[in-house]
Amino acid sequence: MSDLSARILGVRRNRRSPWPARWAEIATRLVAAHGVPSLGNFRDPVKEIFYILLSAKTADAQYRRTNRALHLAYPTLEALAGAKPKGVRACIESGGLAPTRARRIIALAKTLLKAGAPHPARYLRSLDAAAAFRFLTGLPGIGPKSAFCVMMYSLNRDVFPADVNVIRIAERLGALRCGLDHAKAQKTLAKTAPDGRSKELHIGLVVHGRTVCTPRNPKCGDCCLADLCAVGRRVTAKP
Repeated sequence: MSDLSARILGVRRNRRSPWPARWAEIATRLVAAHGVPSLGNFRDPVKEIFYILLSAKTADAQYRRTNRALHLAYPTLEALAGAKPKGVRACIESGGLAPTRARRIIALAKTLLKAGAPHPARYLRSLDAAAAFRFLTGLPGIGPKSAFCVMMYSLNRDVFPADVNVIRIAERLGALRCGLDHAKAQKTLAKTAPDGRSKELHIGLVVHGRTVCTPRNPKCGDCCLADLCAVGRRVTAKP
């Protein structure tokens, strides 16, 4: 979540907002509470693209399992590009949305091979940030959040992906108006974010959203952000 995110998304940074400093403080608290754990992502941008595609609307344990199964069955991009949808579906069935995802995975493999032959990962690393974002969002099934994930985890870019955990916590903290669609939420967050802390803040919010600030029955008594949050202050003030 940085000035780079705002530039790529074509929005203007809000220099008067108090939120850059608040987000920096939040990042510090989250690192103290959770560290910066690995979420299983890949340094190889090609592997990361498939990992992120399989993670959408899927539980952590499930998408890690389906990703392993997919790459055991099809260890190279060439093998995946030549796969039959039925075979890919069998690998990813437990993660849900298998028919749609199988078609997208095969199309992704073919597109990556064509664009970056013979080294798609090297090609992606050669692109500047704006070009990488355009290329990634042009791939089947890859939206802005997924593109930012690949750029942050695998291309070392200071961009901020706003997933469902990030958006939920931002709403509860008052950084986002409730009910925005994902595109507007992503742009709003990009306007007010601190530079240089995208990865630790994103990972911290994801872990916090999975373990403490859950969709239902958040554990406000265990929350390191409770004093910054209207919901947390209300819950913790009760006898």
